[in-house]
Amino acid sequence: MKPKILIVDDEPDICRVLEFLLKKEGYAVAAVSSGEDALQKIKEEAFDIVITDLKMGRVDGMQVLQRTREIAPDTAVIMVTAFASIESAVEAMKKGAIDYIVKPFLNEEIKLTIRKVLEQKKLIIENIALKQQISQRMTCKDFIVNSESMLKIFETLEKVIPTKSSILILGESGTGKGLIAELIHCNSPRRDKPFISINCSAIPEGLLESELFGYKKGAFTGAVSDKLGLIPLAHEGTLFLDEIGDMPPNLQAKLLKVLETGEVHPLGDTRLKTVDVRIISATNVDIEKRIKEGSFREDLYWRLNVIEIKIPPIRERKDEIEMLTQHFIDKFARGHNKTIKGIEQQATSLLLKYSWPGNVRELANVTERAVVLAQGSQITAMDLPDKLKKDTEPIEICSTLKTYLSDYEKNLLIKLYNAHNKNKEETANALGIDLVTLYRKFKKYGIEE
Repeated sequence: MKPKILIVDDEPDICRVLEFLLKKEGYAVAAVSSGEDALQKIKEEAFDIVITDLKMGRVDGMQVLQRTREIAPDTAVIMVTAFASIESAVEAMKKGAIDYIVKPFLNEEIKLTIRKVLEQKKLIIENIALKQQISQRMTCKDFIVNSESMLKIFETLEKVIPTKSSILILGESGTGKGLIAELIHCNSPRRDKPFISINCSAIPEGLLESELFGYKKGAFTGAVSDKLGLIPLAHEGTLFLDEIGDMPPNLQAKLLKVLETGEVHPLGDTRLKTVDVRIISATNVDIEKRIKEGSFREDLYWRLNVIEIKIPPIRERKDEIEMLTQHFIDKFARGHNKTIKGIEQQATSLLLKYSWPGNVRELANVTERAVVLAQGSQITAMDLPDKLKKDTEPIEICSTLKTYLSDYEKNLLIKLYNAHNKNKEETANALGIDLVTLYRKFKKYGIEE
């Protein structure tokens, strides 16, 4: 949805110029020529920003500001005037104006101010949601584990969860790094304290610094009150830094200092805040390569990478696909109020043959789509997207070749099984498969266990 902006100015030319400029930037814009019309408009519609002239007729900009704060406290007000004075600027800011611009203004100045205000509003909304989340004890997430590789990861997690050691989670996008971080927190001694997550690549550098470390009122334009950063908010809890590989170098230095000293220095504050935070970080990039390129600090890397957890992509643990799919079917069937119990074998075969570049996240999306489209009690191949059906047409193979390949596989299994004194784990390792696959092949060929 486009951000909505209301322009209030008794000079028609100003209204037209601003309306044209802001619509060109992609905003939804309305313009009125009096304070009275502005207040009526604000009562009828919700606006993200009101840009109002200070000197107008019976209802001036100050009155528009005051009434807007009462009618729609979440609406940001930018004051514009040709009568610049320190007194009016101070008064406007005291009454809640988020910024103050003097005529004549540059188009770029207006555009930049609006972008900044919208970014601040977004962070405020996220902060409110964050505080609500912090006030509640977090519920642990279910995690499906069936492959040998994931079982080994969870064996490691059992040892490190009770500690306060920093953990670096590596893995492709969609493999469940965030779920692992939540699982670590909610099984740790810090479970009753905050779990705070932030994506380092999703927030501009300037905003990321204030978001992490906080700031004092007046530290910069727009800092109208103190803000507690996410690091202090996570005190005695866990801070999850997703996509840490994309953190700007100057913030890496500040984060390193926090890890070394246990102290945070908010922007514009002369005092330090002592914090006790467990850091869990994650990335899908090659950090060691970033270190060689000079874009990531090696000393920070070793501070973050006390314990390294590498999550394999789902294409390397396909034994979990059927269990994950059934888990998602149950979840989405409840969510969409549908009576779907399972999935047909032909559809399962398509899931197993697909490479899943989006990993578990993509599997969840595909399953939800299938649940929504399914007409019967089971998901069929027709309910799956076309991309899963490409290059999966059966290839005609003569029965003699099929028989030969099956016999060869069976004989190889028996030979290696006997060679390893019927030790299944050693046999699976020799074949380069996991135990679940080995058991399935034993069952297929009727090999005695």
